[in-house]
Amino acid sequence: MPRNKLDIEEAEVFKQAEARIVSIRDVGLARESLPGEYTLEHLQSFHRELFKDVYDWAGKTRTVDISKGASQFCSWRFVDEQTSAALGKLEADGWLLGLNRENFLERLAWYYSELNAMHPFREGNGRTLRAFLRQLSAAAGWRLDWSALNKEDNNAASSHSLLTTKTTELVKVLAPVVVRM
Repeated sequence: MPRNKLDIEEAEVFKQAEARIVSIRDVGLARESLPGEYTLEHLQSFHRELFKDVYDWAGKTRTVDISKGASQFCSWRFVDEQTSAALGKLEADGWLLGLNRENFLERLAWYYSELNAMHPFREGNGRTLRAFLRQLSAAAGWRLDWSALNKEDNNAASSHSLLTTKTTELVKVLAPVVVRM
């Protein structure tokens, strides 16, 4: 369990407290836009906003390598550079503005896959990614209903994209999440 500002040492108690705190912060992010240009720094500000009450290192990219099961994420030595490179493609993609649903879903799945592979933070990558993409999508005219995301299917599709770089499974998993505004 990572060191935390709450001075909670029992893992289950900490997990519940963190979830409550971050959930409250996420509601705030859903109601108001967090200014930025969808860069690494902007992604970091989402993490900072969500986790500032929990971790001293909220908003800072990780300085250790991490994995989940058999999946190894981007080496911490390259995480800033690689995350910036992936997010740098947003401008060329017109910040996903004006896309029909099929094209929007394909590009969303690509960014979801890339940012998941980076896993730039020690903890809270999924929640940060969902908040970040929710705001980006809203600016492009799409609402993301993350409650429609099946956790097991998402984990399987995310692992598949990490191992194969293909996003076809993520497109299927994200399809019910994407709603026209």
